[in-house]
Amino acid sequence: MPAGVASADVTTTQPDSCAYFFDTLQTVPHESLSRHQGEYESTWNGKPYQGCEVKFVTTDALRAGKAVPVFEAFPDSELYRLGWRMAPSIGADGPGSGIFAVEKGSALCLIRWAQPAYLADSGEIVQSDTLQMTIQCRER
Repeated sequence: MPAGVASADVTTTQPDSCAYFFDTLQTVPHESLSRHQGEYESTWNGKPYQGCEVKFVTTDALRAGKAVPVFEAFPDSELYRLGWRMAPSIGADGPGSGIFAVEKGSALCLIRWAQPAYLADSGEIVQSDTLQMTIQCRER
């Protein structure tokens, strides 16, 4: 198993929908990247599900201008060409964070990201240097 990968005992027959996301994020300089197979608590509704979860943390300084992959499955995107589609019933966007879902066949993957901003003492809005992303996939 590659370094930085955490995995529980895999006894499920579900496909590993997290593989694409994990492999794609490996190409981005990061502080941490892990993958877990098994039970996780949903970042959308707090319920437990069986599936897989990818956690990713990077900083703007570490990335040095390298873009983080876009995982929205819009027409003309790589995910769309791979058969993924946006799940219209799941999504929320706020200042410096958001969550949305993509689906393919019976697989549903939630993508939550956060790079919050804060108000400095000077009154300037400052975006955090740290970007966190969690991807959780399961069968519907």
